[in-house]
This record gives sequence, C-alpha cells and structure tokens, in this order.
Amino acid sequence: MHSNHVGSDWTVEWATPTPGGDGYLDNLVLSRNQARDYGDELVMSLRVDEKILQEREIDPTEPFAWKIEDGELLTEQISRQAFETVAESDRDDAEYASEVLDYRARRRISDTR
Repeated sequence: MHSNHVGSDWTVEWATPTPGGDGYLDNLVLSRNQARDYGDELVMSLRVDEKILQEREIDPTEPFAWKIEDGELLTEQISRQAFETVAESDRDDAEYASEVLDYRARRRISDTR
C-alpha cells in the first residue's frame, strides 16, 4: 500500500490512549464480515496497545490502516495526508476519520490554553 493511498479494503485508525490509562489504545471495531474473516462472529473489537503496534513496525502516534485477511490482523502505516483524504471521502470510515481529526484539533487547542 502506498502511504498516501488507502485501499477500500483497509480501515483507517489513529489510536488514542484509553481514558483509564490502562495502556491500551482505542479498540479496532470489527464489522460482522471482518469478525467472520477473523474466525469468530462474536468478536466485535480487538484491543491494541503500543507494544503490539511497534512489533508490527507501526508508530502508535501516527495513523495506520488495518484489515482482517485470512484470520489475521494486517496493519500498514499511512501518512497523515492519507488519513485526511479518507476523512474527506465517501468511504465507510470517513465519518470516523473526520471525528478523529476534529477531536485531535480540539485537544491541541485545549492543551495550549
């Protein structure tokens, strides 16, 4: 995958630490088809932490894309520009990407006050 293009079979994510500070980042929420591909229709999300991402050569402070293929979680680092492009598109994950960008912008503003 090119870092500036995210294929339609990938879902974008920009992980944020959970509010409880338990070391985990946001859950990767699976669709029913992704759960089926993962091998268990009852699995609706996967928890990831910095260690898991770093083992996959993903910088946990930057956006990445993920998908389930042959029962495995695949990840690829993407650029911020690619994430922003998804947010402005009509993809299924565009609304989520847009909300993440908005949240990160509000957090930066409040951190400077």
